[in-house]
Amino acid sequence: DTQFSEPFDGKDKLADHLLYVADCLPDSFYYVVDELSVGRSANSRRRDEASSPTFQLGRSRVAQVAGRRSPTISIGALWHIENEFGPLPFARGCSFFKVDPNTNLIVEAYDFPEPAVFKTGSTGLKILSVASKLVREPKRWFPFLAWITYVYIVFFSNGILPGKDIFHSDPKTWAEVQDLSFNFMFIAPATHMPTAAKLNPVLEGIFNGLLAWAFMFAGFLSDERSGVGPYGKDVRYYERMVLNQEQVLDNGIVLVPPVSITKKNLIGLVPTIVGMQFLTCAFLLPYLFCRTSERYSSEVDFFDNGGRGGRGQLDRPRRIRPLYREELDRPALVLGESKGLGVLLGAIGIFALYWGFAGRPEDFGPPIWVSDKRAVEFMKLLDKDRVAAGFVVDLWVFGIFQGWLIDDDWKRRGRSMQEEKFLRNVAKFVPFFGLASYLVFRPKYPSSKEGFDYEGFFNSRDRARDRNNGGWGGFGGDRFRDRY
Repeated sequence: DTQFSEPFDGKDKLADHLLYVADCLPDSFYYVVDELSVGRSANSRRRDEASSPTFQLGRSRVAQVAGRRSPTISIGALWHIENEFGPLPFARGCSFFKVDPNTNLIVEAYDFPEPAVFKTGSTGLKILSVASKLVREPKRWFPFLAWITYVYIVFFSNGILPGKDIFHSDPKTWAEVQDLSFNFMFIAPATHMPTAAKLNPVLEGIFNGLLAWAFMFAGFLSDERSGVGPYGKDVRYYERMVLNQEQVLDNGIVLVPPVSITKKNLIGLVPTIVGMQFLTCAFLLPYLFCRTSERYSSEVDFFDNGGRGGRGQLDRPRRIRPLYREELDRPALVLGESKGLGVLLGAIGIFALYWGFAGRPEDFGPPIWVSDKRAVEFMKLLDKDRVAAGFVVDLWVFGIFQGWLIDDDWKRRGRSMQEEKFLRNVAKFVPFFGLASYLVFRPKYPSSKEGFDYEGFFNSRDRARDRNNGGWGGFGGDRFRDRY
């Protein structure tokens, strides 16, 4: 292979790779066909015959062409990839296809991309994807720079936070981390287990509150989708994937899902949530600036009129539809959409507050509303303890970025940005409990098996767009339609 060090063996691996590439490459990249040759072969030897070389067709494809001796259509294409600045390096190639004219299915395909200097494979795609996202969406620089600052201050700095950096930490610091781990979610101290360590209750409350806050992001598991859905990868997996990509309404409007029914972020959300249980914001922030944003607009213009390479306007208007419950993976459907998730984690947050204010009275004095002893003790700890200071930094970062995924989640559900502003603002600006409330009271995903008022959905978004863009005059025009 000219680009990747390992081949993709089988339909599943090839499909996963192509979908991954589609999610990585920005929308500004497009193929330009330089030369195209189409011919018909009447009596050419078929590759599915016994005398053919080792290449064989898949069983389903062989069954469709078996017994037919109709000529195949041979298509050769010379192509390259461009963006708004012109042709890209190492992005040229030629492709050859044989198509069955009776089914319009590709019988054979050969692809010869330009060899890369180094076979960077998926690593090169990831770097390209992150760089293009930072350029296309400048707001991503905020979590990117926050991540660099956070990692330096919490793990590697000396003099900014109390204590020593991670390379010079003393055994007492690691023992404190171990003791906090034994008190995970208050299970050991609440049940008086012998493994429960007696630590400052305010520190324990902050620690377990942060873990609950981190796990609350499981409510956004629909932010990535494999395309398998709750059915699993059965024999109709690829058929469903093709059918769900587009849906034509009676009025001729073509509906397409956000991004696609697959959405594989560069960093998975499940590994991010697991990592946040150990290093909190060191895992959250990379996910926020690397993830793929959903695609929204009241009418999607995939290509500009008269653009580079002879691109033309699509024949039918295309609009983004909501995501259906049937397109969610099972973890997102069962766990991410459970209202009990917000209730449970909110209850843990309330208990964390109680534990910090009134826990361990026999060792740390009366509740904080009776005496300030435990508050004074925690401030003394905060003045010399690196772990406690790092937790305070985590609280600030979580509070700032907890609402980063709210708007995308709201739009995936087929809701206008003009609806329920109060609920979304609570989720964005009320630390912890605002996000827990959003997980409980947010609307459900529509079902493909139930009726959905597309006309009312699009009309309300168009009216909101017209109201909010009315003051722009001739500046920008429809460039701002994606906001609604």
